[in-house]
Amino acid sequence: MGFLAGLALLLLGLQLISEGLASLKGRRHLLGRALGRPWNLLGAGVLLGLLSGSGTGFSLLALGLLEGGVLPLGHAALLALSATAGATLWVGVVALAQGGLAELLLVLGLPFFLVRGTRSLGVFLFGLGLLFSGFLEMGRGAQGLSSLLTLLHLPSGVWYLVGLLLAFVLGTANGVAALALALLPVLGLSGSMALALGAGVGTSGALFWAALAGRPEAVGLGVVLLLHRLVFSLPFLLLLPSLEGLGVVGLHLASHLVYALVFVFLGGRYEVLAARLFPKRTVSPKYLSREALETPSLAHALVQRELGRVADAVRDMLAKAVRILSQEEGGEAELSALEDKVDRLTREVVLYTAELSTHSKDERAVRFFVAASELEHLGDLVRRVVRQAEKLWSQGLTFSPEGKEDLLEAARMVLGRLERMAAALAIGDKGLAREVLADGERIAQFLDRLRRAHLLRLEGGRPESRATTLAHLDLLITLEELFAGVERLCRLVLEL
Repeated sequence: MGFLAGLALLLLGLQLISEGLASLKGRRHLLGRALGRPWNLLGAGVLLGLLSGSGTGFSLLALGLLEGGVLPLGHAALLALSATAGATLWVGVVALAQGGLAELLLVLGLPFFLVRGTRSLGVFLFGLGLLFSGFLEMGRGAQGLSSLLTLLHLPSGVWYLVGLLLAFVLGTANGVAALALALLPVLGLSGSMALALGAGVGTSGALFWAALAGRPEAVGLGVVLLLHRLVFSLPFLLLLPSLEGLGVVGLHLASHLVYALVFVFLGGRYEVLAARLFPKRTVSPKYLSREALETPSLAHALVQRELGRVADAVRDMLAKAVRILSQEEGGEAELSALEDKVDRLTREVVLYTAELSTHSKDERAVRFFVAASELEHLGDLVRRVVRQAEKLWSQGLTFSPEGKEDLLEAARMVLGRLERMAAALAIGDKGLAREVLADGERIAQFLDRLRRAHLLRLEGGRPESRATTLAHLDLLITLEELFAGVERLCRLVLEL
């Protein structure tokens, strides 16, 4: 038990160190440099890893930059590798652990933590103290495991696999490397080095957990990092007897530096491999034709059909949002694919329309341009609906049954009109667009009644209504903005 408690303290210490270093100035500047050339990215990534204490954290940041299109896969992987290399230096700090020093750091952190302006420094000192305390506790707890582990006589290759699996599950190479240091008297130098070496490969597992959480880009990045680390860790494993002079810390640092340095030269090939293994399902226009630009009347008709596809995607987003609100399950991640479709198609329509405008000088091109922008805005509003509800649920709050039903009724009403607008836009049905506009006054009165009903619940002292009142009113405003956007699009249909 003491050994596991020490491991828990050590992992908590690593987390607090990362949080304490998060406010350091210069990190944003370094990250800006990391977005440049590979060698700049390598150097900046190492420093960022050192200043964060968390290679896993920067692996997830690299994933976010990849998802946002800021970095290509090769650069994202290099950022993750170099930041992890920088973070490995903290394992060397663990080797300095002493009981008196651990207590001193915890005591020193207390006054800094109590002052708002220096709280980050206090968190950092707490983390370092817990890191040392956990490491020492693990060392003491390992004595109880010594007889069992000594009897096993496991070869280095097995400890390598154990380290890989542990880091894959825990999501930290440094934590398992510190574990290898604590078990050094029990496992021997070769066993501990193999455990740390395997951990360096297994830390790629954090990206696979991200993929399970609904981030598909994480699969390609995770496979590239896992494969690269696995291949280039094997020479270290085979040469382990001749590398014992490096020790656990030296091997941990050297292996990660090699992974990052070698990747500078191989990044392009890994990108090609990932593209073949995980081809992206790209969203592309279905109706826009460059040849049709020479016949403006045909091109206008094709743009209108493509806008119908965008409107259908926005409708599907709102339908999912209604389901999420109804079941109180899910979140923004479920809308990502549809929102990406809306954004990509909108961009293509806008660019095509701009080119069409230069050919035809027709005012309809401007109307299409505005319609595309309006649809993209509607997609953002739908995402805001889910974000507002998700934020409320994360606080452990839910709408009152009556309030929830009111919101769902409003959302379904907007959805119905959005469906009719999408049909009117796709086929240019002005009569259908007029029907949606004719409902405008009735919708405004309905939303006003919902606000008054919410006010009555507040006056009645309903606890759920009081706790969720801001979220409830925000959602009503967002739904009202959605319907206003639908009305604007219907007016555009009348002008086409």
